[in-house]
Amino acid sequence: MREKLGAKPPAESIDWLNLLIYGEPGAGKTHFLGTAQDHKDTSPLLILDVDGGVSTLRKRPDIDVVQVRSFNELVEKYGELFNAVQNGGLPYKTIGIDSLSELAKVDIGDISKTFSQQNDKLDPDIPDMRAYAKSGNHIRRVVRRFRDLPCNVIFTCHTQTDRDNFNRLMYRPQLAGKLQVDVPGFLDIVGWLRTEVTDEGVVRYLQTQKSETTIAKDRTNALDAVEKDPTVPMLWDKLTASNK
Repeated sequence: MREKLGAKPPAESIDWLNLLIYGEPGAGKTHFLGTAQDHKDTSPLLILDVDGGVSTLRKRPDIDVVQVRSFNELVEKYGELFNAVQNGGLPYKTIGIDSLSELAKVDIGDISKTFSQQNDKLDPDIPDMRAYAKSGNHIRRVVRRFRDLPCNVIFTCHTQTDRDNFNRLMYRPQLAGKLQVDVPGFLDIVGWLRTEVTDEGVVRYLQTQKSETTIAKDRTNALDAVEKDPTVPMLWDKLTASNK
C-alpha cells in the first residue's frame, strides 16, 4: 500500500530555504535579500522587483534584478523559470520577490479596473469583495508555485500593525484578510525584521519565534528565536549545520 501511494518518510534534510520576511520600510528587507549573493550556495541571486525599492542594492552590479509591475508579469517570469528547470536547471540558486504587499495592491487595482469596465456601476478605485477574493487566489498561487521551485525562495512583505484588546501592538505581514495566515502557512520560515538604534549603531533583529503579538515561525528549528543582524548566508549555514 505504501509503495502504491508513493508514501515515504519525511526528508531528513532540507535542501532549500523558503521564507517570508516582513518589516517596516527601511528595516532592511531588500538589503537582506541582497546578502544571498555573498554565499556560494545561495548565489546567483535574482530579485523580482515589484516595490521599485532596489536602489538599496545600486552598488551591487553582481545581482540580477527584473522589474515586475503586475501579477501577469510575475506569472510570465515564473513560466520562464519553470521552463528553465525543465530544460536543464535554473540559472539562479536564490529568487527574491520584493514585495508581496505591493504585488497584492497592484493586482487588486488591476482587477477592480477590469471589473469596472465590465460594469459601469463599479468604481475602479474601490475594490469589492470579488476583487479581494480573486487577488487572494492569485497571491496564494504565486507563493505556492515559486516556493516549489528547486532553489531558495524569499518573499518580502511590509508590516501591518494593529492593537489588541490589551492595547498591545500586533505585528503581522501586510496582506489582506486570510492571506495574513494563509501565506505564512505555506512557508517554512516567517520572520519579522526590525531595527534598533544602539550604541553600536543601527542593529537589525529577525524574530522567527511566534509570540502573543507577532506572527513568526521556524519549521526547521535551525534558527534562534531572534537573530541579530541576519543575512541569508547566516541562515543558510545554520540550516545546513542542522541537517548534519
